[in-house]
Amino acid sequence: MDPFGPLSDMQQSMLVHEALGDRPMYAMPLCFRIGGALDAGRLERALHHVVRRHPVLCATYEDGLAVPLAATAPLPPLRAMTPSPGSPGEPGAMAGLAELWEVPFELDIEPPVRAGIVSSSADEHWFGLAVHHVAGDSWSLALMVREIGLAYAALAAGREAEPTGTAPNYFAYAVDELEREGDDSWWRERLSGVRPTLFPRTSPPGEAERGAFLPLPLGLNAADTQKVRELARAARVSPAVVLFTAVSATVADGGLDREAIVGLPTALRDTEELQATMGPLLNTLPVRTVWSGEPSARQLVAQHADALDETLAHKELPYSRILRAAGTQRLAGGAPLFAHLVNIDTEVPRLRLPGLRTSTLPVPPRWANFPALWEFGWGSVGNIHATLRVSADAFTEADAEGLREAFHRTLRHLLGTGTG
Repeated sequence: MDPFGPLSDMQQSMLVHEALGDRPMYAMPLCFRIGGALDAGRLERALHHVVRRHPVLCATYEDGLAVPLAATAPLPPLRAMTPSPGSPGEPGAMAGLAELWEVPFELDIEPPVRAGIVSSSADEHWFGLAVHHVAGDSWSLALMVREIGLAYAALAAGREAEPTGTAPNYFAYAVDELEREGDDSWWRERLSGVRPTLFPRTSPPGEAERGAFLPLPLGLNAADTQKVRELARAARVSPAVVLFTAVSATVADGGLDREAIVGLPTALRDTEELQATMGPLLNTLPVRTVWSGEPSARQLVAQHADALDETLAHKELPYSRILRAAGTQRLAGGAPLFAHLVNIDTEVPRLRLPGLRTSTLPVPPRWANFPALWEFGWGSVGNIHATLRVSADAFTEADAEGLREAFHRTLRHLLGTGTG
């Protein structure tokens, strides 16, 4: 079959990056516990309906192109999987599903979707999904799961699977991106003089550590959450800006004039059509903030809010072109623009199936794609949950612990002077 149009800049970068590695760097896992009389055949038909709807899912990827599946080609099956021996209950079920995301995708021969189910009884099941990042992002996962639920419900009621019709085509966006010239003058000026960021680690990790990450819970409690919200209200920003400020101030260069460049993933979904599109509609932006003296907490948060607003106004230029605009080359043992990325994500995929009890189970990532990833989200009772994940290639365990301690000192300072 004729291939779709060219891949987007992000898709091409991911495929090249993963080809140079030896692990599934871009597998996005999801797991759900399902209670009740699940119809596995119906769930598989719902999954297939959703895969067929979205061109980015219904394709293989080869030589920098996406090749659509033939109408008669087999779709990813809902695999009947077995729990891990010796691990009863939920841990064993999740370990049994881990093959979905721990085995590298062979995208030249398989679509970027895998699904499996472990059943311990007629009324207890675990449903696992893995989607390769080349076909989606966190928004896409939530969209996909919602559509699976709708299709399952329609099939259970004896109707045609919903939603009907073909979804918006991600590859049309990729063509637009390629044809869009993009003005990089703002980025050239903004990143002028930036030097590569060197990693703290000066000796290579051991074989067992290579490519792995060190997860460190940041341990924020209800009182911290309340104070973050209070400072956000005082500074007239979102709590996310307060958290971003805390990370930026933690990793900033010292001296009288302080500077930080911290990465920020941002969605490229400014229209209703893009919000209904499955695909990696995401960019990673380097946010550069400079400040002098000892600003109050409110002033420092406001400066970061301004830097974020200015940066987001120029989010359309793909990251590879931002790198070229900066003119900064990666050095051995370093990152070209930033070592730290802040991800603040409130979208939790929820699977809703009629007559069944479902809950989303977190699946911690196994690999580090960024030197240091600061993850923040909101739990079911509204408290902030936070984790720092650092690459063992870039940080030792002592380095990571030092970062966690520095973050707590910075956050306490910010929240303790929140009315300044």
